Amino acid sequence: METWLPNFVDEVQRLLGYSPTTAAAYASDIRRFLAYLAQEGKEVPPTHPNADDVVGFLAHEVAAGRSRATVQRRMASLRVLERCLLLTHRIEKPFMPPEPLLEETLGQSRAPRPTTCLRSEDLQRLWQTLLASPKRQALRDLALMALLLEWGFPVSTLLELHLQHLDTERRTLWLPSPSGTMLSWKLENAFEPLKRYVEQGREGLSPKEGETHLFISQQGKPLSRQSVWHSLRRWGQKAGLDTPLTPRVLRATAAHRLLAHRVPLKTLGVALGHTNPLSTTLLVRRLRSSCGNTPPAELPTLDSPAE
Repeated sequence: METWLPNFVDEVQRLLGYSPTTAAAYASDIRRFLAYLAQEGKEVPPTHPNADDVVGFLAHEVAAGRSRATVQRRMASLRVLERCLLLTHRIEKPFMPPEPLLEETLGQSRAPRPTTCLRSEDLQRLWQTLLASPKRQALRDLALMALLLEWGFPVSTLLELHLQHLDTERRTLWLPSPSGTMLSWKLENAFEPLKRYVEQGREGLSPKEGETHLFISQQGKPLSRQSVWHSLRRWGQKAGLDTPLTPRVLRATAAHRLLAHRVPLKTLGVALGHTNPLSTTLLVRRLRSSCGNTPPAELPTLDSPAE
């Protein structure tokens, strides 16, 4: 990849406006493609990428048992590579296969897991469980869940926030968009849990001197994604939910409600951190298939959770 794009991650950000995290993920997928070519005894990197190599790589991923979502991500990464190589004049013509051939290959992959959405009663039980808990991290985790459920923000984005990103007077949160610009998001039911955490819960976690990250661990350091996953699972179990609680479930629940409230797809995609509109379209299809018969879950209020 070095002879193609010496600074691929930087180029993707500069030319196409992707975030550093997304660009790094694309680079990882492309390295997998190059490793496949090396395994097949082909030129690495190829002077002229071709459709046969792409189809062979995707078929290899399908045969390895990759999920449909993973194969779709590999396809998206190769499309990004193609765009960058064309924009930087390293290739003269596109190399991606025609869409029918890609769809045929994708159709052989493992079907995606059903998308699960929580119900209003599930959220009520969660709120009641966290509000009744004496644990120091309860207010923090309630604030995180509320943000995940109100707008479907990515966990990685929330963990990068600092105290100055919250405007308590205007009840808004400033987050970077996929293109890197800062956008303000109006908070409704998520505002009170977040405000209570900042005013009453954060100091109880003993933040290190000078630590300004919004969400911190019990050691006073920036909270990690792994800690969020573990905490969500434990709270879901404690609340007696039938569905394992994960960021994916909370974000799908948010998207289901936002769609029901007729939030534009573009706004939804930005909130979810999607850099490709196709990701939002595919999520909408999964939600309609899996959650279409379930009424969208509404967030409880902090002051008077539904009984």
